[in-house]
Amino acid sequence: MTHRFGGARERSMRRLRRMLGNLFKAPTTQQTLFPAGHFYSPIVDVDELRARQALVWPSRPSVLGIDFNDAHHERVLREYFPAFYSDFAYPKKPDGDPLSFYLDNDQFSWLDCRALFVLLRAWRPKRFVEVGSGFSTLLVADVNRRFLGGAMSITCVEPYPRPFLQSRELGITRLLVQKVQDVDIRIFSELDAGDVLFLDSSHVAKTGSDVNHLCFEVLPRLRQGVRVHFHDIFLPADYPKQWVLDENRSWNEQYVVRALLMFNSAFRVLFGSSYAFAVHSVALREALRDPGGAYYGGGSLWIEKSA
Repeated sequence: MTHRFGGARERSMRRLRRMLGNLFKAPTTQQTLFPAGHFYSPIVDVDELRARQALVWPSRPSVLGIDFNDAHHERVLREYFPAFYSDFAYPKKPDGDPLSFYLDNDQFSWLDCRALFVLLRAWRPKRFVEVGSGFSTLLVADVNRRFLGGAMSITCVEPYPRPFLQSRELGITRLLVQKVQDVDIRIFSELDAGDVLFLDSSHVAKTGSDVNHLCFEVLPRLRQGVRVHFHDIFLPADYPKQWVLDENRSWNEQYVVRALLMFNSAFRVLFGSSYAFAVHSVALREALRDPGGAYYGGGSLWIEKSA
């Protein structure tokens, strides 16, 4: 089986160029003490990884110290999907409406968008706080309008908002054009059980980063029962091989999340797109009503504050 990681290489590169803009062309005068690939540098040595790729990307990866909650994966696939997936009907291509979600986007598609649709229908949260907004916001706003009666409050934290995020017609309750590090912490600490904190960060843990702030300042303050989403988390596998070897991405958020979940009863796993593909492929195929076996992978990981 071939795992689809939510976008091919070309689409991933387009996304990076759009996010970084002119930084691809802008010269920098900042000097680094250690060059990329040095053992003190967070940038990987691609040649070394190519030599060790069988160990880094084994055919059957295992993760020690984390309970992936197989029972809840089965519940999502065998109860939630049959109850709500028949309403999932979105165009593959843009339909001309800038506020409409479509499937052939390079940010939030595959199993991730289908799981978000189903989980919002099943959980019906009162508040949805999103850090890092884009195509997922279009889907969330549509679900809120059509299936939740507009009752869910949607707060978006996005320092670089696209035009559609600023449209009143989209139905966002509040748009904070700020870095999450600068947002009032009470936005997160006041979330209640059943509410959703949806994170799609820079995916990079470094001094002063959004990932550090979210994991070290926000998550510990959440109340019991708050559900949290991380994106581009591929456990039990590592980051996609083509991202690391071909695109030279050195993202590391997944390692922080993995360490957070190990031997930690304060959070429990609810659903992982990549994990569902790797471990629950039969139930996944049935949930997607796809007897031909065209499975959908992804990078969403859902957890819940349990203590």
